[in-house]
Amino acid sequence: MTEQMKKQIDEIFHLWQNGVCPGGQVLIRQGGQFVYDRCFGYADIENRLPVTDDSVFHVASVSKQLTVFAVLLLQEDGLLDIDKDVREYIPELIRFDEPVTVRNLINNDSGIRDIWTLEMARGVRIDDTITQKDAITIIANQTQLNFPPETQYMYSNSNFVLLAEIAEKVSGKSLNDFLRERVFGPLGMTSTVIRDRYWQRIDNRARSFWDNGTEYFHSVLNYGSYGSTSLHTTAHDFMKWMDNYKNPKVCKKETIDIMMTVPKLKGGAETSYAGGLMIGELDGHRYFKHGGADAAFRSIIVGLPDDDIELVILSNTQNTPTDPAAMAVLRILLGLEAPKRAEIETVENFDQSAAAGVYYADLPDAITLDVVEEGGKLFLVETFDKAPLTHVRGNLYQVGHLDEYLLLGPDAPAIIMGESSIKLQKADASPVPSEHLLRYEGRYESSEIETAYEVTERDGGLYLYHFRNGESRLYPIAHDRFVTDGQRSTFVQFTRGSGGAVIGLTFSYGRVQNLPFSKVD
Repeated sequence: MTEQMKKQIDEIFHLWQNGVCPGGQVLIRQGGQFVYDRCFGYADIENRLPVTDDSVFHVASVSKQLTVFAVLLLQEDGLLDIDKDVREYIPELIRFDEPVTVRNLINNDSGIRDIWTLEMARGVRIDDTITQKDAITIIANQTQLNFPPETQYMYSNSNFVLLAEIAEKVSGKSLNDFLRERVFGPLGMTSTVIRDRYWQRIDNRARSFWDNGTEYFHSVLNYGSYGSTSLHTTAHDFMKWMDNYKNPKVCKKETIDIMMTVPKLKGGAETSYAGGLMIGELDGHRYFKHGGADAAFRSIIVGLPDDDIELVILSNTQNTPTDPAAMAVLRILLGLEAPKRAEIETVENFDQSAAAGVYYADLPDAITLDVVEEGGKLFLVETFDKAPLTHVRGNLYQVGHLDEYLLLGPDAPAIIMGESSIKLQKADASPVPSEHLLRYEGRYESSEIETAYEVTERDGGLYLYHFRNGESRLYPIAHDRFVTDGQRSTFVQFTRGSGGAVIGLTFSYGRVQNLPFSKVD
């Protein structure tokens, strides 16, 4: 790697070099040699502790591949069969009727609803203390799936929580103990552990900090749930695990092959999700990868087997999206041209008074953005305070110093992040005659997530209230269909009985589709 290439890679992580700021570890191995090894920023900005090689990061969903590997090791041992129904191993946790195999969990085509989306719907916050018992209890309450198994791919953290439960029940050991004996210890991963209790102390652990474009906020994470998340490691430690993919030391080659094989759905379609890994190509270069995001922690690992390249990026802030960063790094290493950004068309002579309001994306993953105007300036409402919007030109605004932009106003609004963009629509906040809204008023309960919401009409608007999530306005987007504002973006579809009366509603948000609530008064 040339010095020029190193400088280009450094620039990708320029926000991690801005004084006392959060940052991360970036480690690249090419041809079996480390060619780039850098630590950026601070593991704890409150106590001025820099990131070092020994800093331990929560890697979120990067954890999933180790959970899958534990189950596959048990299959090597002849103790389970991944093509058997999960009821063979954890019947006490299954209430839905459809047969779901262990392999369906591994490949994310089970249809089981996502644990974190369910938890948020019932009022659990990301910074609440969440135990493994909390997670399995709500999964075990599910009587319906998002879709029949093997008919769709949909990412669900619940799959990997259940895999962890299977591994523990079959092995008779905690997942952490099993992996320490069979993987971490033999591979010399001395700084790697699964944090399976939220009160567990881990030496040299980095804390996460959210960057809103102008300041940093401590983004608390109290997970004690695992399987889908909670692996803690360093870049150098994880690279030892990456080596096991090309030179298997603690498993059979057939086990690695299973992890690298994407399934075919019923009907013949092929997904991109294999065994805790995403499989794809970058301009013809095959890769496997997986990212992670919890609180402000961000991580990604990528391997290019044909090019003998491995990359690990671990971070304690969200201001540099790791997937695009990894692809940019790989393009430099492979001598590939960076994709040209499309020219952003703006509305000239834009009237800023048309900018404030709620914007949403009518996609399976509900996205809502709330833009407010205060003192003649625009702000994006976030979990932590409000992020200032800097006017670029026309109706184009930048979110603080981040590589994130908004096209505002009613004409073709969008959110632009790096090379990707998502078209938005501006919600109609016009008052609606009360007689059209009163039919929706009432209390709605869900037995599956054991919670209730109140729907009320006020001043020509419809509002959704939960005792923990607070109040959100419902904006109409189709007949009986609304989208919420706020941080927990959700599509709400009211359901009617044979006489036309409203009898319930469903929530849909990405990894949970059509979660039913019954109207009780």
